Amino acid sequence: MNTVYTFSNGAHVDSSTVKKITKAYFETIKKELPEEALNFEVNDFILEEIKTQIKSKKIYL
Repeated sequence: MNTVYTFSNGAHVDSSTVKKITKAYFETIKKELPEEALNFEVNDFILEEIKTQIKSKKIYL
């Protein structure tokens, strides 16, 4: 069953979309990082960097 997430700006995102994006993230990490970097610490750092960048720029699609 899909869940639809509703955000404060009125945006709606389906859980299947979130799952697809999450899967793509992990596929990219697995392809781009060496084996020793496939761990929580490195992933946490990358996600924090992404959050910092998202806060400082508008996303244009």
